[in-house]
Amino acid sequence: MRVLVVGATGYIGSRLVPRLLDAGHDVRVLARHPGKVRELPWADRVEVSEGDAQDAPAVAAACTGTDAVVHLVHAMDGPGYAERDRVAAHAVADGAAAAGVRRIVYLGGLQPAAADGDVSEHLGSRREVGDVLLAGPVPAAVLRAGIVVGTGSASFEMIRHLTDTAMGGPLVLPLPDRLWNRIQPVAVDDVLHALIGCLDLPDEVNRAFDVGGPDVLTYRTLMTGYAEEAGLLRPVPLPVPLSAPRLTARAVAALTPVQRGLAEPLVESMRHELVADPDDLAALDALIGPPPGGRTPYRTAVRRALDEVGAAGPEPSDPPGSGPMEWSTADVVEVDAPSHAVWAVIETLGGENGWYTVPGATTTAGLLDVLAGGPGWVWHRPPRLVAGEDIDRWRIEAVEPGTRLLLRAGAGPAGVAHLELAVRPTGRLTSTYTQTLRFRPRGMGGRLAWLACYPTQRFVFAVMAKTLSGVAETRYRGRLRRL
Repeated sequence: MRVLVVGATGYIGSRLVPRLLDAGHDVRVLARHPGKVRELPWADRVEVSEGDAQDAPAVAAACTGTDAVVHLVHAMDGPGYAERDRVAAHAVADGAAAAGVRRIVYLGGLQPAAADGDVSEHLGSRREVGDVLLAGPVPAAVLRAGIVVGTGSASFEMIRHLTDTAMGGPLVLPLPDRLWNRIQPVAVDDVLHALIGCLDLPDEVNRAFDVGGPDVLTYRTLMTGYAEEAGLLRPVPLPVPLSAPRLTARAVAALTPVQRGLAEPLVESMRHELVADPDDLAALDALIGPPPGGRTPYRTAVRRALDEVGAAGPEPSDPPGSGPMEWSTADVVEVDAPSHAVWAVIETLGGENGWYTVPGATTTAGLLDVLAGGPGWVWHRPPRLVAGEDIDRWRIEAVEPGTRLLLRAGAGPAGVAHLELAVRPTGRLTSTYTQTLRFRPRGMGGRLAWLACYPTQRFVFAVMAKTLSGVAETRYRGRLRRL
């Protein structure tokens, strides 16, 4: 089947495309910025059609010659997003009809029960897009999902970062009372299964289906469940009768990498209870079959997301802040010496040789080990650089001889620090030395520890980068004079 994916560089789209390709489908993607597609690992396996989802002629041209369209555009990028989504929905419905497309599949949002009254603008827009597609001449399958659990999902990232921040704080945690509302999360793998399965639905199927995992939870238990899987503390939640979505969104934006423009509609939608209709779940399973192994429990989906960060990490197209919060600083020095001369200095770090930093200041290893909750300075260096060995209070995680050394400072209560030392040649006798410090905090304490140490560590590491590079130049020039 030839499938057009609209929104292929988004969170769901970037994960759906490779699965479609692996299933034997030919894939075309509509991209406003084709350069974003080229950053993705499957770029050379798809056909790219340049255009905006709101541009009806561009959408119609992209639909030509395809059998099905998967529509995954969710604007939420500022005021007026509902109107932009409405225009895009009409463009897809009309373009698919003109091109003779047989099926449209759309991923929208779970809707509250009628008794809930007026829905939030975010959920109302999702419902409107689905209604536009269902009213068109091309049979549509509208999948309605709640929180999608996986690295890169905006809702899940908000839960991740709020939990990572809050669970390192006080034993009693004030929470807005809307966090006691019920929600039915769904694993990203289950969503992808449903999207692909709906491509082969019979032509007479033109309807919406709720999708969800097996667990109906509250937002509070989403946070505590994540905390347990991530090994975080569980404070006692204290409900606060507060309904201020804009203020809450500002707090979310301040405490997490989730941008306020995205946090506000998500927080606003939390006033609703969003539970899938069991009849919809059964009907969809009867048509396309359940996910392999059954629907994924919430905590299993969380474990997969945590494992994904430990392995491949977020996709290049995922929004900023996807994955655990991590701060980083870097020092880059152009060196008048070849890369092997710089590497020779890197190989001598630690032990009695020191770290080429400020005399009398806390050494690099001691500083970061204290920041990460460790005991501080310990003198030790191995005879050669081997992964798994220790250099003072750093553990060697990776070594690429002559090119890169990756060190890790202990996993204390404040967080984990990594120091990467890399060198690359820029000419026969010149090179670039890059020194990058990354810190992944645990809870509010880790964030405060980083902020408190930031001025000192920036000075110490900047001096280290300059001094190490200067030592490499001096030693290389001395060697040349001796020759």
